[in-house]
Amino acid sequence: MNSISTRLLLAAALVLALFIGITTVAILNTVDQRAEQARFERMQGQIYGLLGAATIAEDGTINIISRDLPNPQMQQPMSGIYAEIRGRNVQQLWRSPSLSSEIPPSSDGAIGQWMFSREETNTYGPLFVLRFAVEWLLPNGEITAFQYIIGDSRNEFEAQHATFSRNLWVTMATMGALLLMSIALILAWGLSPLRRISRQLNQIENGTREELPDNVPAELHPLTSRINTLIASERGRQKRYRQTLDDLAHSLKTPLSVLRNIDSSSGRQDFTQQADRMDDIVSYHIKRADAGTQRLLTAAVSPHKPADRIINSLQKVYRQRKIQFDNRIDADVQVRIEAADLLEIFGNLLENACKYGATKVRLSSHTGDGQVHLTIDDNGPGFPQGMHDRLIRRGVRADTRQEGQGIGLALSHELIENYGGTLVLSSSDIGGARVTLSMPANR
Repeated sequence: MNSISTRLLLAAALVLALFIGITTVAILNTVDQRAEQARFERMQGQIYGLLGAATIAEDGTINIISRDLPNPQMQQPMSGIYAEIRGRNVQQLWRSPSLSSEIPPSSDGAIGQWMFSREETNTYGPLFVLRFAVEWLLPNGEITAFQYIIGDSRNEFEAQHATFSRNLWVTMATMGALLLMSIALILAWGLSPLRRISRQLNQIENGTREELPDNVPAELHPLTSRINTLIASERGRQKRYRQTLDDLAHSLKTPLSVLRNIDSSSGRQDFTQQADRMDDIVSYHIKRADAGTQRLLTAAVSPHKPADRIINSLQKVYRQRKIQFDNRIDADVQVRIEAADLLEIFGNLLENACKYGATKVRLSSHTGDGQVHLTIDDNGPGFPQGMHDRLIRRGVRADTRQEGQGIGLALSHELIENYGGTLVLSSSDIGGARVTLSMPANR
């Protein structure tokens, strides 16, 4: 039973059956009590009629003229309405023409007390029996007790009760079935947004839909919102994996260039150093494939030494051009960033400066407004006017004459943003390009 609709419908059916059963029994009991009360009141009126019609002689005998009987049926034998009067020691003093024998006597009941009961008799079948005892003052001054008894057949009453009970059960069952059908329709309508979401998820899986819509019921909006977030996260993860391959290829260019330019006189040390760097780069980008959130709880490092490492590598790659590097970054300045990310950023930015014709590259630092600003200036051709914002996008290049994939600046920009920093492109005071990295200062 994995269907929510089936579970809800079954639960509703059980509750509805219990409710209908209890309600029907309660109604039948109430109707039975009211009908019995009505029968009691009718029989009570008949006893009052007998009291008014009875004449009592001095010897205690009772006489009732037939035309004075409170119910004409009392004159018809076995009519279903029976009456009798008993004296002391339950002696029968009078009985109606409808009564051929006697109603089972009873000595219970105090004077003035009504006794109403359901009784079974062999001769008259099931009866309602009402007894009422009174004391009577005879003409000779003697006080004697009489018991007036009315018997009313229950056959018609029970037949009507059975018919009413059957009709009530049929009516309640029909209403229950209709109500259950209504609940089923309501459930189908109420759960239709879930079925729609299920179809839309299938469409997303098949590639015909990008995400779940926002026009869903308020109760489902947190669910669809989180599913959309999960879908976007998964797509972003896939995109980062693709970008990581591009970043990895881009990052390996510099050590590969160094290896190409190593000659026999350079010795094995440079080769080993560049091979180790390539291994570090591969490991770094594999770990970075899942990155996508800000990383602010990183240990603080000094940018001076990572910059020196990149400068030493680039001096070997571009040794024939004799590029002048001037590292003025304050050795005491520290920023919260992983050393591998800082090496990646410096590698991209300094290699761009060398690749595009700079002969002088200067690195400097200063602090202010709670941030550390690292500046890289060169005397190359600089950034084209109007392209400063576009160049930090992936795949955008200002010069297509040089080899490259156009992701160095974009990758550096993404890395800086992960640490709450910014990367700004501008013009240098030494005639070329300036890249300013701003990150929160370590406190």
